[in-house]
Amino acid sequence: MNAPSHEPRPGDLILNRYMLNATEEEREEARENLRAYATVILRIATRLATEEYEQEIRAREADKVSLNHLTSPI
Repeated sequence: MNAPSHEPRPGDLILNRYMLNATEEEREEARENLRAYATVILRIATRLATEEYEQEIRAREADKVSLNHLTSPI
């Protein structure tokens, strides 16, 4: 007999590994929790990358010499 074929869904690898005997309802709840967790992790990574990029820009701007304070109004 052939195993039933179905399209893999997001989270199946993790759910198949750690929730072998879960009901379909439990799997769907776990899938939603995994999605929420991944969303939070992605937001954190994006924020850290943005902050790092902004710090690099500030560091580069700090190396430049500004002549604005040396000029006197005419």
